[in-house]
Amino acid sequence: MDFQITAAEERVLLLIVEHLGAGNAPTPEELAPDAGRDVQTEVEALRAKGWLLVRDVDGRATVIGLSPLATAAVSNRRYGRRE
Repeated sequence: MDFQITAAEERVLLLIVEHLGAGNAPTPEELAPDAGRDVQTEVEALRAKGWLLVRDVDGRATVIGLSPLATAAVSNRRYGRRE
């Protein structure tokens, strides 16, 4: 897993965390209105870096969760720890 993510990727990651926390498995298209722009590039980058679990659902790439290491990294970020 690549722990180095850009500021834009981090913003998209936090949006995804909000959606997942609300019980929604978002597509990049569903994230776009909240982000104010297309986020396909960031979703693909986060997936390639090992942060996201993405599955094809009804022919659309859908974020179904965070990887275990990403979950720990987001949790640590929330509590101010850097490991």
